[in-house]
Amino acid sequence: MKIVKTLLALLLCILYTTAVFGAVMDREQFFDLGNGDTVARIEIIEKATGNIVNIVKQEELNKTYEILKKMKFGKIMTYDAYQRDNSIGTSDYSMNFYQKNNVVKQLEITQDKIYTNKWVLFPQQMPNDFYYFAKYMILTKQNYKKTFTEEDFYQNNILWKDNAIIFTKNQPYYEQNNGVMAEFKTLNTVLDTNAVYNITSQTVIINGQKKFLFGQQKDDVVYISVEQFSKLLGYTTAWDNTLKILTIQQPKNHNERWEKLRGIPEVYGNIKTIFEDMSFEKFLNIQQQPLTKVSIKNEKTNYTTTITEQKELEKIYDILCNTTIYQIEKQNIQADEPIYRYAVTLYQNEKAVKTFFMTSENVMKDDIYRVSVSTAFFDYIYKTNETAYAKAVLYQWKVI
Repeated sequence: MKIVKTLLALLLCILYTTAVFGAVMDREQFFDLGNGDTVARIEIIEKATGNIVNIVKQEELNKTYEILKKMKFGKIMTYDAYQRDNSIGTSDYSMNFYQKNNVVKQLEITQDKIYTNKWVLFPQQMPNDFYYFAKYMILTKQNYKKTFTEEDFYQNNILWKDNAIIFTKNQPYYEQNNGVMAEFKTLNTVLDTNAVYNITSQTVIINGQKKFLFGQQKDDVVYISVEQFSKLLGYTTAWDNTLKILTIQQPKNHNERWEKLRGIPEVYGNIKTIFEDMSFEKFLNIQQQPLTKVSIKNEKTNYTTTITEQKELEKIYDILCNTTIYQIEKQNIQADEPIYRYAVTLYQNEKAVKTFFMTSENVMKDDIYRVSVSTAFFDYIYKTNETAYAKAVLYQWKVI
């Protein structure tokens, strides 16, 4: 009997050791942790938008692997076994790990799982914390739709409508006080401006108006500040100081998504826009007093972001004042989406003057009214709250 117990104990030890050893091997195989030191770049693709960010800083590469090493398994199984009973579906983020320009590992990431073509991992944390790492990178870094190779990095590249502007001979360079400098002739052609530049007076004529524009002449080639030139043309710019890429972006039309999705004609308005007996100003109940605090609660995660910084409060007030209003109606006239995505409370002098809910990109509502708006305010809420939540999750991992 004693021998039997001993044998059973040994068997249990062997099974336990095998299980633990298997889990460790699964982790190594799943994330390819052994080759983490040789990965030079991680590319994250947001499937919904096609936006791409690249992680190239060593400290950020290290953080990525820190999270992967700390993750606890809820369950792990083979891809084939999972696929027999379930649909893998469309992932939210795709992540490619590069050694030089070769992909050595690919992960697909959703809120509840991570999978490869061989394994499906269910993290112990629900929702998946690594999902929020990918989201944090997308939200806080410059987004691209062009796929870059390592040869493209650090070259002071200029993107226009997500495509790189090609300078055949005279490459852009960085000037400390005026940013990226690029050949005026090529920019003038690509942006189709018909501008006339005078290097001596440092002025440019655009649509008959003369403006100051910094420039330099090198080897008979005229270079101008791309950021200054773009702003004079009404464009915005974004400079990625890590990858040395400058993006020229067209001014965002916050009504575009609404009009495409709903087919509603433009009705431009502001905070005073009247719809029967209700105005947007009256709906918000903020009148002309400044905001002193704004809280944003994500109804899915229960995470609340509180904003008290004056500049941010002024930005929120400005967005609200310039939001396009399409319709204000009583709730009993039209049913609405049942899920509240965000609860927003506006404060003046520490008093809550209004709480309303964002149920979709284009809808605000309270107990009585439903307000159809352009997407500007939702975009601000989404980025602010989701970034803060992702950052809080990563802080718990002690990687930021």
